[in-house]
Amino acid sequence: MSRQGLLVMLVILALVLGLALPLAAQAAAVGRFLRVEGQVDLLKGGKLPAAAARLTDPVEPKDVIRTKSKSRAQILFVDDTILTLAPESRVAVADYFYDGAKGQRRALLQVFRGLAHTVVKRVLKLQEPDFIMQTQTAIIGVRGTEWYTLLLPNCTNVYNVQGLLEVSANNRQLPSSLLETLKYREVCRDQAPGPAKDLTPRMLAMLARMLVDGVTAIPPEISGPQGIPLGTDRLGLPEELTSPYAPSLTPVHPQIQRTPGKSP
Repeated sequence: MSRQGLLVMLVILALVLGLALPLAAQAAAVGRFLRVEGQVDLLKGGKLPAAAARLTDPVEPKDVIRTKSKSRAQILFVDDTILTLAPESRVAVADYFYDGAKGQRRALLQVFRGLAHTVVKRVLKLQEPDFIMQTQTAIIGVRGTEWYTLLLPNCTNVYNVQGLLEVSANNRQLPSSLLETLKYREVCRDQAPGPAKDLTPRMLAMLARMLVDGVTAIPPEISGPQGIPLGTDRLGLPEELTSPYAPSLTPVHPQIQRTPGKSP
């Protein structure tokens, strides 16, 4: 091959690689920022240093999203699920896979702090939940619904706006429970989910307000017996995360482990 022909081939190869690299970088994205208000941090792979999140930035598995005071974030995932984080919240995208053509989904979100509002629009007819949300005390199996997840010092409150949820404790020896539309349950550490209670329009309005203002002061109607004084940290977590997973949080994947004799 002539010298000129070799140069032509090298130029073509460079162009091909230049086009391929951006596509490869985007191939792992499972969502993007739909809204960024105030100071929102993104830890790629759950590792420091954190970078300021920007509108339309991609979100990938293992990423951690943190909202600061008076800041909010909203993420649109590839299956049209929308996750909204209140001020001073923290969530890890532990795993996310979706193939609409094959009707397959495998999602695991871990909430470490604050308040999250989630809307799962696409319901896949599967025997087991394919979308899991996990906190320090609770595991939430989703069957297509809209709900709020609120973290308290030793409990998680799950408020189901619409649809059906399967709620269990992180201690898998305890029975799980179903949570129907306009009901909520409290799941405390090493305890089975509490009784289902009515989710009133007033409580929904409070939750929507907290999604804007944050969860520093939680009304007793929302928090129940685990009410939090003004200025108290919800989980006692350090400000910086060096891993997407808290040490005591063992990921549940890909589905809730059912317990014989599960309560209805």
